[in-house]
Amino acid sequence: MAASGIVAVSAHAPAQAAESQTYLNGYEVRVVQAINYQRSRHGLRPLAYTSCPDSYGERWALRLRTSTTLYHQSMYTVMRGCRATMAAENIARARMSAPSLVAMWMRSPGHRANILNSRVTQVGVGTQCASLCTTVADFIRR
Repeated sequence: MAASGIVAVSAHAPAQAAESQTYLNGYEVRVVQAINYQRSRHGLRPLAYTSCPDSYGERWALRLRTSTTLYHQSMYTVMRGCRATMAAENIARARMSAPSLVAMWMRSPGHRANILNSRVTQVGVGTQCASLCTTVADFIRR
């Protein structure tokens, strides 16, 4: 299950156990690498992995982890908190490798549009796992 949203026109992630944080950060870095790989295949610059959209992705993934549905946070809140002029978000709930997750997003027109949007410059990724992993990728332009 996945969802995509974009809007044009804060908060910090809760602390996690060090062991869990290290694993999730590694997965999140691989998601960013897979996103940037897709962007490079289409002649686009890589996105910078930055703390502001990352904090929103982390917080939202934690909130959605126990939810029965996937839904987007307010992109206006992300834009305001990150002082961004544009924000977009991809979300998914699955247990798969980072390249497989991004490949799934690339098969969805809305997710693909967010990944290949030439106007976004930064990304943050949050992942929280229960029986499945909820992953949130927040894209911004400052």
